[in-house]
Amino acid sequence: MKKVIKVLLCSLLVISTVAFFGCEKKDNKSVTNKEKLENLKLPLEKDGFIQLGIYFDGTKDESNVQVVKDERIINKEELIGETIMQELIKGPTVKSELKPILPKETRLLSFSIKDSIAYVNLSKEAKIKMSVAKEKSCLQGIVASLTQLPSVEKVKITMGNKDIDTIGGNFDISKPFGKNEIILLKK
Repeated sequence: MKKVIKVLLCSLLVISTVAFFGCEKKDNKSVTNKEKLENLKLPLEKDGFIQLGIYFDGTKDESNVQVVKDERIINKEELIGETIMQELIKGPTVKSELKPILPKETRLLSFSIKDSIAYVNLSKEAKIKMSVAKEKSCLQGIVASLTQLPSVEKVKITMGNKDIDTIGGNFDISKPFGKNEIILLKK
């Protein structure tokens, strides 16, 4: 009897493992990531801006909870630029052999685009001593990632809403810089 129970338990374990890891149910409603992207529609997108409804507590009387919409118009490229910076801070994918360019404790405080310059405001955790190669890869990674956006030609990095001369001690970032404009500090 014990042997029969062991065999049944082992069989159930094998079946559940195969079902969990090995089989993927496909039906006529399943879609690929590419199809999801093709069908993705943002709410009221027009001329590079997205109109969103953000909902807040509008309760005036505790017995009658009310959630009220507050309209926002968001620049699509700023939203994408902010996402790019968040992904840079998050670092490369786990399976990748790439190295992060910013400390993982770094926070993006704000992001905006004006006059073809992406303004990146980072937390103080981003400023650490770096080798020349590490800092150059950091700055090149940021500018290469953000200049993918058609409206961005240069990047200006600030820290805690204050201008900084360098992020790692080797390069001058006191002014906005483009892909080929990363200048070594004079020592």
